[in-house]
Amino acid sequence: MPTRQTLPHGYAVVQLDDKQWYPVHVTHYYDPHNPDGTISLSSCLEMNQEKEFRDVRYARREDALHYVQQQALNDEHNERHKWERVTIESDLYPERCVHALALIEEITGHTPTVRRWTHNVNVEIPSYKCSCGKYHRSYWDDSQETIEDALQRAAEYLYEHRCCCTTTSVHEYEQRVAA
Repeated sequence: MPTRQTLPHGYAVVQLDDKQWYPVHVTHYYDPHNPDGTISLSSCLEMNQEKEFRDVRYARREDALHYVQQQALNDEHNERHKWERVTIESDLYPERCVHALALIEEITGHTPTVRRWTHNVNVEIPSYKCSCGKYHRSYWDDSQETIEDALQRAAEYLYEHRCCCTTTSVHEYEQRVAA
């Protein structure tokens, strides 16, 4: 007795004249001329040993169904990973970023360069000369996952390693950080 398996959203399995089963991607598009919309089908491709793409096909329908279910799981995993990265990279507290930038500019006289990479955030502050003439080396850090954390860490580092001529009381710094 055949069993019915539901297909994941966005996939279908078709049998062509060669009696092979082909998993396909199904995409629905809005079409103002067609009330049901437009449907686009594209075959699933895989790379063979000669580095050429070929259509994925199976002799049995069950194998094609298993393939589309695995693809749907992979798509779900990739989508979840994408949104996790967006969450990690977002500036959840932009006012804290602005505050850290202001502290860095006040101490160094330079605006830091912030670059967002795939897995981390990079903050670079060029070398600068203090008003008393002391030369401070550049600062570079790429170990943070969010812009907020990277700027906060840079501001803390610069504050801890600032020149004696620009020192303020710990109380003043704590008030600034709390603001």
